[in-house]
Amino acid sequence: MSEKYQNIVDIKELINNPSFKEYLSLGLIDEIAFRNAIIRHEYRILKRKNSAFESIMILAEKFNLSDSAINTILFRKRVKKKVFTGI
Repeated sequence: MSEKYQNIVDIKELINNPSFKEYLSLGLIDEIAFRNAIIRHEYRILKRKNSAFESIMILAEKFNLSDSAINTILFRKRVKKKVFTGI
């Protein structure tokens, strides 16, 4: 496996993980960031068989977002949020 893909998490496996479900119920998971990760993952899959435009429109309908919102999720620069450590 190439180094680029070493840190890729299988989203279906993650969702079914009991620890993930517990963290989600405790509000420890940023649901918007997680949704955006799913959108980026599904875009890569859709892009194999569809044009970029078609893929964006499919995702917009599936997630009930505008095509502009999907485009922003896919192509904007992401800034990592600082995690509060309590210190």
